[in-house]
Amino acid sequence: MRTLAVFLIGACIGSPAIAQESLEAPREVRIALLLADLSAVHDADQSFSADVLMAASWRDPALAGGSNEVRNLDLADVWHPTLLIYNRRAVTESLPSTVTVQPDGTVTYLQRFTGDFSARLDLREFPLDSHEFYVWVVSPARVGTPGTLVPETNIAALRNQDLSVSDWIIGEATLTSEAFRMAPGAPENSGVKLTVPATRRVTYYTIQVLIPLVAIVLMAYTVFWVAPTVIPTRVGVVVTTMLTLIAYRFMLANHVPRLSYLTRLDWFMLGATVLVILTLFAMAGTAYLMSRERQTVVQKIDRIGRLLYPIVFVGYSLIVWLG
Repeated sequence: MRTLAVFLIGACIGSPAIAQESLEAPREVRIALLLADLSAVHDADQSFSADVLMAASWRDPALAGGSNEVRNLDLADVWHPTLLIYNRRAVTESLPSTVTVQPDGTVTYLQRFTGDFSARLDLREFPLDSHEFYVWVVSPARVGTPGTLVPETNIAALRNQDLSVSDWIIGEATLTSEAFRMAPGAPENSGVKLTVPATRRVTYYTIQVLIPLVAIVLMAYTVFWVAPTVIPTRVGVVVTTMLTLIAYRFMLANHVPRLSYLTRLDWFMLGATVLVILTLFAMAGTAYLMSRERQTVVQKIDRIGRLLYPIVFVGYSLIVWLG
């Protein structure tokens, strides 16, 4: 809450006097953004839930000198820029549409946006991925009243230090000026972007996903230690492992969107599945050899499997996670 108070005080005070401009030209509008909270990241929906405070300030010559006191007016009663959040999805505004007018004509508009914002996530490194989440405020020149947006530098913090999200490591936020185009080839419009870098914590996926997955794969490895004469048990263990892997893959599909590429976790599961399938073929082959009374060959296959299976699995895992 202390961070929020500092943000609001700094936004209300504003920056040094802004040069007066003609009414025809777009006025300079200083934008301050504060990430008050980041509550969740939705990988499957390519979005994140956040609480963002915005302060916009500009100089209106028509309101200067009219009073020696600070006035509160309706936003609709004064000149104001058209401000849009480019990547908003389902966002609500919780503060009233009013402005504070200083005696020198400086106007300050405060608003709080709560809801979901879109984020394009490149999940090839999932779950070892890092991303940049942003809130992009733009002023379209052909929609309503345009303004030249510039980032406000006189604010103490760009994000609250205590955020609700627990499965991400959040870095320091930056506030930059970034142009915006309505469509390819269209004129540029001014915009201000609040960017927050984030790195996914792998603890959850290590405990809840990777360790159980490794245990499932090692379950198939036990068939090389089962007596070759117990053919139904050997084949049944591998088939059960295969079905468990398929069910596990469907369960994980709910955590990521439908992608046209494979993530690190996908490659790991693909390799584990291929290894289990090869083991199933080996068990089918040993069953055939046992029916031909080729016990010596079966024992040799079991010895090779006991040695080769963990080497292949560990080597492939190192390539996937460290490569």
